[in-house]
Amino acid sequence: MRAILILLLTFTVVSANAGTTYDVEIKKYKFSPNQITINPGDSIRWINKEKRQYHSVWFKSIDALEPDYLFPGDTYTKKFNAAGDFNYECGPHPKMLGVVRVLEANTQGYISVDKKQELLHLLKHDCGSCHGMTLAGGLGPELSPDSLKRLSTDQVVHTILNGRPGTPMPPWRQFINENQAHWLAEQLKQGKTL
Repeated sequence: MRAILILLLTFTVVSANAGTTYDVEIKKYKFSPNQITINPGDSIRWINKEKRQYHSVWFKSIDALEPDYLFPGDTYTKKFNAAGDFNYECGPHPKMLGVVRVLEANTQGYISVDKKQELLHLLKHDCGSCHGMTLAGGLGPELSPDSLKRLSTDQVVHTILNGRPGTPMPPWRQFINENQAHWLAEQLKQGKTL
């Protein structure tokens, strides 16, 4: 019984510190999104969604050798523990560029697991009152990844923080900071909100 309890406690601690995994699609010779901001302990999973083309995810400043190629359907996951900006490229296609920005753990940029849950609750209940409980649209427009494709993450952040003058969309700046709005915008663009 004691061994089972220790095992359960260990699993709970590991799960709490596991971080979030964000997806970056590789399609049409682009990383999408090509810039992403995460917290320490979070991971990025690159997914090759091309029909025939192979690519790689090469952090030249970290890895001297180019990693294995990702063929269509393949994935590559990397966890980031240190803060900083990490630039990467596709080895066979060096014009394909991306950057992973990892925020400092002890700054206002860090978002705890509890705060992330609070932000998702705010999105579902407060934003959902206009955009629909499943964000499929209502008084406000649909907030699906497809409907937000034409907007950059920064444009979505601007709308969250400042609202849209002349529409019922209010500014949320008094309730959330820029880093939290950025995290929320990325969740919306990736469809990880429900």
